[in-house]
Amino acid sequence: MGKALVLCLVLAGCTTTPPIGNPREVWCDHNQPRRPLLAVVQVMSRAELDEMNTHNARGTRWCGWRP
Repeated sequence: MGKALVLCLVLAGCTTTPPIGNPREVWCDHNQPRRPLLAVVQVMSRAELDEMNTHNARGTRWCGWRP
């Protein structure tokens, strides 16, 4: 009986999350284009520039961002 009670309490505490709709839509809702000032771009590393360009390219494909 004790194990059954513990199991019931554990299951009662579980909640389910609602299903996520379109993951691309969620991404678009939570992100925006990255457009740093020219002075900032001049001091960014190659890896940082690549990451920013990848982010903006994804936004262009998924969200319809315009350059």
